[in-house]
Amino acid sequence: MFLSRLASSDDRFKTLSFHDGLNILVADRTEASDQGDSRNSIGKTSFVKILRYVLGGDLPSDFKDPKLSAHKFTATLSLPADNEHECETATVTRAVSPTTRVDVSGWSASGGSRDLHVDVWRELLTRHVFRIPENASRPTAGQLWGQLIRTYFGNPIKGHQAEADWESGVRIGFMLGLSPEILGKSGDLDRLTKQGKAIRRAVKEGAISHLSLDEPALRAQLATARRQRDRMQADMRSFKVDEQYGSHQREADSLSASIQRLNDEALALQRRLREIDEALRDEVEASEGSALAARLARAYAEIGLVLPDVVSRRYDEVAAFHESVVRNRRSFLEQELQLVRSRLDAIDTERRELDRSRSQVMQILEETVALDTFMSLQRDLAKQEANIADLERRLEDANSISTINDKVKLRTAELIASVRTEMNERDDTLDESISLFSELGAEIYTDREASLLVSLTPKGILSVKPHISGDASIGVRSVETFMLDVVCTIAAIKAGRGPRILVHDSHLFDAIDGRQVASCLNIGARLAEQHGFQYIVTLNSDFIATVETQSDGAFDAEPYILSTRLTDEDDAGGLFGFRFD
Repeated sequence: MFLSRLASSDDRFKTLSFHDGLNILVADRTEASDQGDSRNSIGKTSFVKILRYVLGGDLPSDFKDPKLSAHKFTATLSLPADNEHECETATVTRAVSPTTRVDVSGWSASGGSRDLHVDVWRELLTRHVFRIPENASRPTAGQLWGQLIRTYFGNPIKGHQAEADWESGVRIGFMLGLSPEILGKSGDLDRLTKQGKAIRRAVKEGAISHLSLDEPALRAQLATARRQRDRMQADMRSFKVDEQYGSHQREADSLSASIQRLNDEALALQRRLREIDEALRDEVEASEGSALAARLARAYAEIGLVLPDVVSRRYDEVAAFHESVVRNRRSFLEQELQLVRSRLDAIDTERRELDRSRSQVMQILEETVALDTFMSLQRDLAKQEANIADLERRLEDANSISTINDKVKLRTAELIASVRTEMNERDDTLDESISLFSELGAEIYTDREASLLVSLTPKGILSVKPHISGDASIGVRSVETFMLDVVCTIAAIKAGRGPRILVHDSHLFDAIDGRQVASCLNIGARLAEQHGFQYIVTLNSDFIATVETQSDGAFDAEPYILSTRLTDEDDAGGLFGFRFD
């Protein structure tokens, strides 16, 4: 017997005591109540929630009512001792507030500590009650309680609506005796697949701007960047750094300016040289004026006019003076011409010397680089190296993303082979559970066939599907849930992987025909006694009466009904002894 007592610190709470085998917690429905009354207020479902909470579950939202804030729930449990063949009676108390502490007494596995954090409590249940290996992350104790103490009936193989397929497979496979380490690899594969899809979707949508899936483009960019880097490195190896590069540049500029000034001066002197030449030619032509004067005198004589002597003498004096002036000017021009030519020769010599010096400086500038220029090239090279490193990382990322599918395929093949081998090695155990499921189906239905289909999905996930032929009504699905839970409970007990308890809330039987309910309860009672576990069921009194009537007395509930009954007769008749919203 796993659960012997459930109580509360509130005196109004209906303390429940349990026994071996089938236990039926009855909620009496009075004639005064009608269909509109909330049966939840009586406490059948609350009993299931309290048990899940004491065993490490989360606080149900409806238990956050201020009227329950001071409640402490206490369960008396039979837990495995250090000797796996013996059990210890432990008292476990968990308050509504705070939710993080659990008081455990009488259980040697706690190491003498009573006040435990709820995570420690869950860990103790994981290792000592379910015996889940430390290297297995799934199933968790909470997932296993979700099947053994059900509150979700929407899908036989699901512990809750959002449970992933691989987690359902690991949980059920663990209870059927398969290795959780091998089955749990499907979770790693599922996460890898989802990560790959999420990354590819994020990259395509631009959410991760620095990543690209275009490997050919990245490879081409990387090749170009490396080639440019190599060229820059080769150039830098051939460079000579001239620390006087700046002064050499200034010297070259100064020499160029000096040459330019000499060019300008030579141009002006050449223009002056031409002017002097023209002036000298004019002076030569003026010296011919005496011949013109003689011709003029002959002309006057021919027409009969004779110039007086005074006039002739005056004219000679003027001509002599003029010739004197001309000679002086010609001499001046010839001297100036000589000076200009001398200066032009000097300029040419000086200019050639400056040009030679400038050529030497320019050669130095061409063969060397400035230190600043070299440093700038080094910075450019560093930027190029960083760019190459970034491209290499992006290419590696793109390659990793592209190979995720290959990894998934490879690991899927490995997982399928591992699980298939595990199933073959556990063939006898699986056959026993599959056979029991079929036998239970034949006992409940005379016109239907029941099968427990155990297979592998293409993703390597263990698939366990309870199946009953015919229509897939809600009632049939509920029977499938009942049969699967019973089969898994017995298999887990045989494998030493589960506590000796199975709890079903009345909601499981709501849609099942009375005759099938009677068969389920008879099966539960018989197998609980046969395999030594508690099968606890919550039912309404009127539903029990209907089942007994429709089954023609095939099921008698009386021996299994708990001494404490709940009733909706008044507010004090429910599990808590008072009503709350």
